[in-house]
Amino acid sequence: MNWLAEVGNLLVGEPAVPSKEEQGNSIQVFATSSSSEKCSEEGTEGAAALVNSAEDDLASLNLGCTDSRDGYLAEVSKVLLQPSKVSKYMGMDVTSLMSVPLFIMEPFSMLQKMAEIMEYTQLLDDADKSDDRFERLALVAAFLVSPFGAAERTWKPFNPLLGETFELEGLGSGVRFMAEQVCEQPPVSAAHAENEHFTYDIVSAPATKFQGNSLEVYPKGRTRIGLRRSGEVFSHVPPQAKVHNLVLGRTWVDSYGSFLVTNTASGDKVALEFKPCGWFGAGQHEFDGHVVDAEGNAKFAMSGKWNSHVDMCACNPDGTPAADAPLRRLWTCAAKPEEDHYGCTHFAWHLNSTKYLSRPPLASDSRRRADRQALQERKMTEAAAAKQAIDTQQQEQHKELQQRGEQWQARWFEPAPDMQVLPGEEPAEVVPLWRWNGRYSSTRDSMPAGSDDWPEGVMGQGFAISQRLALEQ
Repeated sequence: MNWLAEVGNLLVGEPAVPSKEEQGNSIQVFATSSSSEKCSEEGTEGAAALVNSAEDDLASLNLGCTDSRDGYLAEVSKVLLQPSKVSKYMGMDVTSLMSVPLFIMEPFSMLQKMAEIMEYTQLLDDADKSDDRFERLALVAAFLVSPFGAAERTWKPFNPLLGETFELEGLGSGVRFMAEQVCEQPPVSAAHAENEHFTYDIVSAPATKFQGNSLEVYPKGRTRIGLRRSGEVFSHVPPQAKVHNLVLGRTWVDSYGSFLVTNTASGDKVALEFKPCGWFGAGQHEFDGHVVDAEGNAKFAMSGKWNSHVDMCACNPDGTPAADAPLRRLWTCAAKPEEDHYGCTHFAWHLNSTKYLSRPPLASDSRRRADRQALQERKMTEAAAAKQAIDTQQQEQHKELQQRGEQWQARWFEPAPDMQVLPGEEPAEVVPLWRWNGRYSSTRDSMPAGSDDWPEGVMGQGFAISQRLALEQ
């Protein structure tokens, strides 16, 4: 699955409701998911009490007068790192219990971060063209490593509102991408991409574990990639991540553990091991492993650094390098802008543009969020006011639906209770089953093309997620 989509919301997530098994003597929280048809409402009174308690504690601090990210986190640490306070937040995602100043945020939504994996889709095109099934598997794995190249920044993205969308087109060889926030609490996002060579589907429902000054992230989700020519489908299990120095010190991200990609038809696998960063940075970003057949015989050795490159070479069945086997570089991370305030890639900034869209984005598109656009322009007061207005809009939407006795219905994705859970994937109770309904393509193609002056004119304007407007689109 897309690791960026999980790490992007580390500093602040949505309030989570712990289960009885999660309330104990350890400081942890797992943001469990409910069914795809109805988000869980159990335990909301207890969660609300903790939220109010945290707000009271944080209200005593001078957060409004801090003018830097480090100053804000230093003030917050006065509450969060006190033993008496930590015990009170046991079983809760405490990073969701505080008001977040805009100066620790970046001008992107979580849906846009999900789209960052689309930067290197040429790898999937090449996989589809290959006649070697093990080379296809290696190229798919390289594609799934590639978003790690943009995963080191620790700014907080905007949480998507229920029904918010983000679309992308004009990439590579005709790639179209669409993401939608299909559930708000717990937060669940779904995305689909395709072109003539591949299909890509993901449902993202992350879990976290608070450890005082760090946060472990379990990128729970369901990722499937299909290649058109061979008909193969690949599933993916990513490694976990950890955000160090969450409150004190320089915040940095590490990723470690098993990285698996499986050909669901043949049983062939890519098994990589991401090494945890050791003392003085030893082993940081490094990984290695093999492409193996269903019987466990190695075909290729793979290695590299997840923030820069992926290499491959032929090997013997026991995994040792084959004699005189040339090293082949499958992926190289593109150079990043120098002295960029947020540490973003060139591709990330492309996500805030409408330049390559053939038609104006939907009213629910993340680009139209006035708070995101104002933050991009570094207009902090304007961004804060816009964010408040959008939050109010969402609350009014909920009230309107409740008054009519209706529930929100996702537009471009639908619950899929009949979908088969593949070996190695999270059960439906952890990651809800959603599928792309295909209606977006036909609806989008029937819309009239925009005029030549619309591309940058819609930025930060016309954002709306009302169910009535959504159905009219």
